Amino acid sequence: MSSGLSRRRGGAKKTSDNGDDEEASLENGVSNMSLNNSTNKESIRNPESKIGYDPRDDPSMNNEDKYGTKPFLTLLEEVLLLGLKDKEGYLSFWNDNISYALRGLIIIELALRNKIRMVNDPARKRFELADRLIEVVDSTMTGETLLDEALKLMKNDDENLSVLNWIDLLSGETWNLMKINYQLKQVRERLAKGLVDKGVLRTERKNFLLFDMPTHPINDPLPKKKITARVLNMLTSRNVILDYDEKYFPSTLEWKYLRTVVLVCGCSAANVLENVLVDVNFDMRDQAFIRAEELLGNFSDFPFIDKASSVGFGMNLNSEIDREVDAHQGFEMNLEVVASVISIFSKMDAII
Repeated sequence: MSSGLSRRRGGAKKTSDNGDDEEASLENGVSNMSLNNSTNKESIRNPESKIGYDPRDDPSMNNEDKYGTKPFLTLLEEVLLLGLKDKEGYLSFWNDNISYALRGLIIIELALRNKIRMVNDPARKRFELADRLIEVVDSTMTGETLLDEALKLMKNDDENLSVLNWIDLLSGETWNLMKINYQLKQVRERLAKGLVDKGVLRTERKNFLLFDMPTHPINDPLPKKKITARVLNMLTSRNVILDYDEKYFPSTLEWKYLRTVVLVCGCSAANVLENVLVDVNFDMRDQAFIRAEELLGNFSDFPFIDKASSVGFGMNLNSEIDREVDAHQGFEMNLEVVASVISIFSKMDAII
């Protein structure tokens, strides 16, 4: 009985009266344990191992994917951040457009990450961009909760729906009772909490007469300053020269110029562009709004329209966008999705 126990503990040898055998058994056991530990660590890093493995669990593999560097802040978070009051930590109570605009930005973000694209059917050209059908091409998770939730809904739906249909469903603007549960709820609050997790905002509770409400004032002012500067550069500079940042807007990011155009269009649709232009003089502000309207018109169709600015801003923008498009051959169906959402943004007053 004791010899059986010794075999389990020590390995191959039986215990004897000699203490050397016991030491050898103990060393055997320790070496086996260390070997198993090193094998397990190696298995975690090796996708071909039989042990369950998820590459998203490895931090060293989570910074970049095959579509380029992931942005630290999504387009939704950037627009929400520009709409928030810095000290109060909440959005304007009179802003009815931002919720709908945020759902459209979800569609664009998924298209730029090559998760969805337009169905490549020649007959699609008979329809307006917003009425063309989209499909899921990559259902792997992005790591962003709202994007993954929307992607899962699209993946699990039995039929391909149009861009406009999906924005309506995600917004809850539908009479289809079978799909009323497609609505993404508490989007603004969840985005704010995500920004808290990223260290950009903090959470406080404020009393509003009869009730307490959580607010999210600015914790780190740097991201908002950089986003504001990027939008102003796009709207008020003769030549758009982007200022890169290793963390918030790296030079290795895909679609840098197109993302900035979408950011401006999203701000315009969400009625938060005034917050960016609050410190600009009246003449420059009027020209900036004219430029924002031009961007909405120029990028609401694909191929993108090459029109000179009537106010003389962004003279190099179209050449930069063309360079990005040429560098992503085969991405045309994704860019149709981007253009379709911007076309919806350009008609927001008629939709809301």
